[in-house]
Amino acid sequence: MNDAGLWVTPLLLLPGVALMVLSTSVRYNRLHDEIHDLMGAHADLAGPGVLALLARRARLFRLALVCLYASVALLSLASLVGVASVAAGGWVARASYGITGTAVLTVLVASVALVVESRGSLDVIEDHLTRAEAGAEGAAARGAQGGQL
Repeated sequence: MNDAGLWVTPLLLLPGVALMVLSTSVRYNRLHDEIHDLMGAHADLAGPGVLALLARRARLFRLALVCLYASVALLSLASLVGVASVAAGGWVARASYGITGTAVLTVLVASVALVVESRGSLDVIEDHLTRAEAGAEGAAARGAQGGQL
């Protein structure tokens, strides 16, 4: 890698990580809203399994966000070390590579956490749909019984 690549490469990765931070933060806020909805108007959909899934999703979002924030810090640090290596050379360049590699690893961990969370999100949606269908069938059955009286 040339001298400029030592400090430019980490900076080129930052916009992608920033986009992941933004989208993950929005999804985390949506989960927060969903939990508040379940605590209020839609408490009938809040079975014990759903609450456990929501808690698990919240933990996964937090893990992803921490990893993404750490990645931003590491990429910024790698860029600074890259600038120092251009000035000093030698071992400092290897440190820049190591820090950039660690930052990319934290993005990988965040991505895995988000994939696992998306499965939990699907489980919650399926549980809500099952409960809604059961409620609709129960309402239809009660309506049919009321018509027979």
